[in-house]
Amino acid sequence: MSRVHSSRSDRQPASWLAPLVILGAVGFAFILYVWTAAPGITWAHEGADSGELLAAAMVNGVPHPPGYPLYTMLLQTWLAVTGALMPARDLAWRGNLFSALAAAWSVGVTASVAAYLLREQRARWLWALLMALAWAVTPLLWDQAVITEVYALHALAAALLGWALLVKGGARRWVVPVTALGVAHHLTFLLLLPAAAYYLWSLSDGPAWPRLRSMVVTLALGGLIGALFHLRTPLVAGGGGTPPPINWGYPDNLSGFWWLVSGSAYRGYLFNLKPGDVLGSVGNWAYTLTRQYTWIGLGLALIGLSHLDTHRPRLRNFGLLWILPVSLYSVSYYTRDNEIYLLPVAWMMALWLGVGAATSVEWVSGRWPRSWLEPALRGAAIVGVIALLVLHFPEASLRHDQEAEQFLAQVIEIVEPNAIIVTSTDTTTFAIWYGAWGGGELLDAAPDAIVLNYALYQFDWYRRLQADLHPGVPGIAESVGAVVAANEGERPVYFSEEISEFTDQHAYPVGPLWRYDYDR
Repeated sequence: MSRVHSSRSDRQPASWLAPLVILGAVGFAFILYVWTAAPGITWAHEGADSGELLAAAMVNGVPHPPGYPLYTMLLQTWLAVTGALMPARDLAWRGNLFSALAAAWSVGVTASVAAYLLREQRARWLWALLMALAWAVTPLLWDQAVITEVYALHALAAALLGWALLVKGGARRWVVPVTALGVAHHLTFLLLLPAAAYYLWSLSDGPAWPRLRSMVVTLALGGLIGALFHLRTPLVAGGGGTPPPINWGYPDNLSGFWWLVSGSAYRGYLFNLKPGDVLGSVGNWAYTLTRQYTWIGLGLALIGLSHLDTHRPRLRNFGLLWILPVSLYSVSYYTRDNEIYLLPVAWMMALWLGVGAATSVEWVSGRWPRSWLEPALRGAAIVGVIALLVLHFPEASLRHDQEAEQFLAQVIEIVEPNAIIVTSTDTTTFAIWYGAWGGGELLDAAPDAIVLNYALYQFDWYRRLQADLHPGVPGIAESVGAVVAANEGERPVYFSEEISEFTDQHAYPVGPLWRYDYDR
């Protein structure tokens, strides 16, 4: 593919242009995300965890595996600061704002990386801005930017790793803290380290041993620092007395800690595809990636990859090593939301898309030199990004989403003081946890109410936790059935879902709940 070379002044714009483009991308994305953010807790975009994460931050607890120590500490700090600055704003909305900020900064980082890859192209900062905004409006990122979830920060960590490797040349002072950030936050960040290892290895042509040693030391040091953040987990699990009510694994001991950080509860989902499901999972992978940028964007991304294959094979290898482990994990992880793990893949596709679009425009302009052609093609690219925004807006926007909040409001109206509330599914469980320990409105309206999860009673750690939280409640260390039987006439019992053992014959619906009737 021929290339139209530009002058040094074209490739090195005024010093003010780079920060202007980066901050402009961040500002646009942040405003978009805030405008379309959910007003409170939500069940949309697979965001049921929002209530649990907020409640865990408020009680200094341990959220679901692997515990997310760094995220929890950052969210706690963010909620404290924004609570002081905006005391009248809803706690969950402020949590959503944290995701919007993290996702917006990933957009700015993407602009910087794209500009680096396009440094030999004319108007590289325009292309960098467009590719950053295309990344901003992908469903994978946008969906996570408007809810309280861990994946916006994960997207930022992935983008920062690409920036540290490419823009900063793999300098240890940048790669180490970014690796620590990623490892401390989300364990799937480890899937990006083969690409990082290759890139660090390939930076020089010197003797093998020094290159290997430098690469291993850099990544191992970052991984070790990141792993140290998990020491928060056992420190808060014991609670210095009464443990926090959200305390997955009750990891105040080695077995509980390992159960949590190793993701034992979810291990059965990995590589659990039946032969007949493999094709469907691969098809979902292809559909998810195509949906981010449409077929046109996918075609341009493949052109960009082809360009790298011809002119910059090291970046081709880096990109393929970046996407393959993540893609394999997503395809083989048999859950309804496995596509969310493709966030780093969609990010790499944005870079390929930028290279493909810019080089295609220069190639066409070089073949048919018309003064109006190149500006027209750039204008078409701008229209394309706007079209992506319009296309994805209806599904991404949660401005009017109130389903989870309305459910919680009804529960608060119904539940009596001293009641036992039994939940089961993630959606109702985490909404009620938020009402009890996040915003606190549930326990304010129903003092001394006890919230139990039917599904978690299968674990020894959960039974031990409930016994330590409610030592005077009979049957609490055994099972939900034992609790219901032992508290007959003492406490009203409510179920958030129909559980045949209890609700088929002994309960009647009250709003969104089922009230247990001992005499029925």
